[in-house]
Amino acid sequence: MARVKIRAFKAKDLKAILRIAKSLGYFSLKDLKNMRHDALKNNCLVAALDSKPVGFIVFSALKPKGKILWLAVNRKAQGFGLGSKLLKRAEGRIKARKASKVMLHTFGFSGNYLPFLKVRDFYYRHGFQRLREIPNGFMQGVDKLVMVKEFG
Repeated sequence: MARVKIRAFKAKDLKAILRIAKSLGYFSLKDLKNMRHDALKNNCLVAALDSKPVGFIVFSALKPKGKILWLAVNRKAQGFGLGSKLLKRAEGRIKARKASKVMLHTFGFSGNYLPFLKVRDFYYRHGFQRLREIPNGFMQGVDKLVMVKEFG
């Protein structure tokens, strides 16, 4: 995918990143509200194609651990490594703040919905490990998987 640039989030990107998340179909209205707040209050990077956002990652980079809060890539832009680039850049910033690990929450094994499987596989491929699963952690019938990646 040509002309993709990973750059800092700008307030004018907010509508675009929320549109990306909403288009994926698995974020609730509450998630979108939290995402809006988190993007404005935490670290956020945007993958932009010809200056138009096609993906983003929201994260905190506090010592002793960082946290990935949200990561989403437009469906049409998936499969080109943008999620990997966003994650790698965020991890670099988290490490620079002297964090020893990064954590995240994603959908647990109760949800065998294909996008959830792809998300878990993505994080496993990038070195994250299962820390624990919280039954009904997101909502009734949808468990929350807590994952961690230790920096060596």
